[in-house]
Amino acid sequence: MREPQELTKARRCLARAEEVMSSADGLAQLVEGLALLDDVIGAGTAAASTARNLAASYAARIYARVRDAVAGDAQLPEPELEHFFKVVLAFDQVGAALPESAQELKIAVVRRLIDRYYEGHPPEKKKRALDELAQLGRRDDAREASADDGGL
Repeated sequence: MREPQELTKARRCLARAEEVMSSADGLAQLVEGLALLDDVIGAGTAAASTARNLAASYAARIYARVRDAVAGDAQLPEPELEHFFKVVLAFDQVGAALPESAQELKIAVVRRLIDRYYEGHPPEKKKRALDELAQLGRRDDAREASADDGGL
């Protein structure tokens, strides 16, 4: 059985995205490849399982690279942090399993962005922003726990 054209094109886009992940083109390729995978998953064909596995595989690898970049450079410039946040958010459009650390990584990137955005501002403003971020994290945790319990 031949692979759907969308899946073949998604593979090319995602491979290119991984090669040039830190660029605007890499992000565009990632978004396009993930949209194609989402289309294949949504079609419900036999290739849907392959598309889900492919999305999960790329999510794991790309999340690991972003995590390593963010953890490895305490002085990562704001534009790179913003780019990495867009990269990890791109995976939210696909109905595939994200790494368990997905939410933690998003929060870590946003925390670093808050540090940059609030440089030179009164400490109370930065604390307020960090508190809001913590509330969002707790809300997401509660939502995930509810979903795990079947909404009970």
